Parts: sequence; C-alpha cells; structure tokens
Amino acid sequence: MVSQKERTEKDIQKLWRIIKEFKRLRLHDNYPQILEWATNYANDAQFFFDHGDVFSAFGAANYAYGFIDAILVIEGKKDEANSF
Repeated sequence: MVSQKERTEKDIQKLWRIIKEFKRLRLHDNYPQILEWATNYANDAQFFFDHGDVFSAFGAANYAYGFIDAILVIEGKKDEANSF
C-alpha cells in the first residue's frame, strides 16, 4: 500500500510535468495568470511537503491541478496531457 507521503510526492512530481506540458502546448501565451497561479500553488505544495505537512501539500497540488485542468478542458487539450 502506498503511503500518503509517497502518493503526495508522486502527485507533486506529476504536477511539475503537467506544468511543463502546459508550457509546451503554449497555453501560457493565452493564460499567463493561470500558469502563475498553478506554479505558485505547486511551489507551495513542494514547500509544505519538504516541511512534513503532507496534508497541505496535497491540497495545494490539487488547487494547481484544478487551474491547469480547467484550461486543458477549455482548450480541448485534456487528452494530450492525460498521459501524465
């Protein structure tokens, strides 16, 4: 069974890959604020994780996912990024 810490760590790593894909798809050209917010939440998630607060790290990562996911859906790019 995967621990909460392991799951959160994997989710944060996945989040950084999705942010990278967001940039590769050039979605940040039209949604720079979304990229900024998602990146800020991803940084927060990493900070919380590094300081042992797995619960807050998971929550911050999910906020970031929400921002990015919404734009992927709006832009019809969800399937392209789903491989992460």
